[in-house]
Amino acid sequence: DQIQGLSYLQVKGSGLANTCPSLSQGSTDLGNIKPGTYTLENMCVQPTTVQVKEESQFRAGDTNFVDTKFMTRLTYTLDGLKGKFTVGPGGSVSFEKADEGIDFAPATVQLPGGERVPFLFSLKELSAKGSLNGFSGDFTVPSYRGSSFLDPKGRGGSTGYDTAVALPAGGDSDELARENTKSTASGKGTAVFSVAQVDKSTGEVVGIFEAIQPSDTDLGSKTPKDVKVSGLWYGRLA
Repeated sequence: DQIQGLSYLQVKGSGLANTCPSLSQGSTDLGNIKPGTYTLENMCVQPTTVQVKEESQFRAGDTNFVDTKFMTRLTYTLDGLKGKFTVGPGGSVSFEKADEGIDFAPATVQLPGGERVPFLFSLKELSAKGSLNGFSGDFTVPSYRGSSFLDPKGRGGSTGYDTAVALPAGGDSDELARENTKSTASGKGTAVFSVAQVDKSTGEVVGIFEAIQPSDTDLGSKTPKDVKVSGLWYGRLA
């Protein structure tokens, strides 16, 4: 309702369309969510920080997640999600996301060294279990590009050339196998959600989340990086 009450010109260029609703008044007492089977409606998931796992420059160094900055316009929030939300007598929680809403969005971030990492932020087929303090599960990450996408040499998964035709003598060499064989296979990610506040009168809930998923593989030619997405989420229990 906060955004729906605004005009187009008030929203245009403001970034509000990329933000999830918040609770002006709510309780941190999660006991206000009574046991039962609900429908979680109007679920919105807003990334606030994205980190990418990078290998250390030193031989014995550890791999760590490093901070990045968004290079994409403010269009990466997932919205309109819906699913079955069940709360057990002991505070247990299970959530099965339905196939509704905008549940994936392409985005690109830039590492401190200048490298850009595209990824498809997704919560497709999310199935999570746990408690209100933390319920987690796996989800599917579709291919960043479709099978009909053609690379600069005209190669694609379902159309285009099979090999690099500009290199007739070595187009089928083993070094180019990954480039020639396009793959649109989906990946897997994991996400953890927690409830921070609840409005007993409206059924609205807000919280935080953290998800780890693979980045784009350029149709199978590159090794994906681990991307950690953290942020806020909102929903209404009905």
